[in-house]
Amino acid sequence: METSPVVSPLCEKSLVSRVKIIPNLLPEEKAFLMRVCEEIEKSSVDRELPVLYAGSGGDVEHAVILGDNLVFVDSHLPEVTLMEIRHGIDRIGGEIVEERREGVLGKGGRHVINFRLNGCDINLTYYAEDATKIGDEFMPEELKDGCSVYFVKVPLPKEERVGSLVSPEVLARMLDFVVNGGFYLERECPITRFLSPELAGFEKVASGFISALSINYDEEGNLYRKVRDVENLAELLRVDRELYRLCGSRHNSGLDVNDELSKHEVIRLAREHCERFPDKLKDEVIKAVKTFVEKL
Repeated sequence: METSPVVSPLCEKSLVSRVKIIPNLLPEEKAFLMRVCEEIEKSSVDRELPVLYAGSGGDVEHAVILGDNLVFVDSHLPEVTLMEIRHGIDRIGGEIVEERREGVLGKGGRHVINFRLNGCDINLTYYAEDATKIGDEFMPEELKDGCSVYFVKVPLPKEERVGSLVSPEVLARMLDFVVNGGFYLERECPITRFLSPELAGFEKVASGFISALSINYDEEGNLYRKVRDVENLAELLRVDRELYRLCGSRHNSGLDVNDELSKHEVIRLAREHCERFPDKLKDEVIKAVKTFVEKL
């Protein structure tokens, strides 16, 4: 008696379809995540490039909706993190095909897990490193051509010895890995706090709820698209933080609209901070500051 050959299910490449089938995504986050997937799918970004997830833990659920080539970087309790990754794959209905360890975790080594989900082959590479060292003391070979998506949420360090993903120097370095046309998805780690993200080379595409283990439960997530490279990005982000500190404190304390001295002080400080910027960028920053103080 002849038996029919076993046919593997066709790979469902649609990222949107993954949002629909993953059972443990919260109902209130699915609309935003579907919008994220739609933006990635209709873009021209090379989806063969990796998705870089800094401070990933074992959060497979949110990563697989962004692409098939995943790079997780998290130094906290490596073997526990690997166990969480395996459990995460199982929870979403994935099947692990192969695992291999190359080198020593925490010393530049990596652990690779290949698994299948909905007929698709997905590659997950895990590094037990401090993600803030990427591009400085540590360089994953997967990022040699950049990444299609950089993803981070709740970027607070889990250990005292780990750096901060929100620092201007680290954030600028990580955003440099995003190719033009690629994306930055974040929660609690915005590109800018005072200036428009367009000045940093990114346009905000969408905002909405994305779940995370955070005391700031209602904090929104944001999706940005990279539109251009920006020189001196780290310095621009430092200026943004300083302007946020200066202008935010004045705004919160109720700066008198007639307090011209305070207004001129803010503009003067902005000019000083922008002295090393190209003229066009300097003009854009000063224009943004003037627009702000005129509204006070």
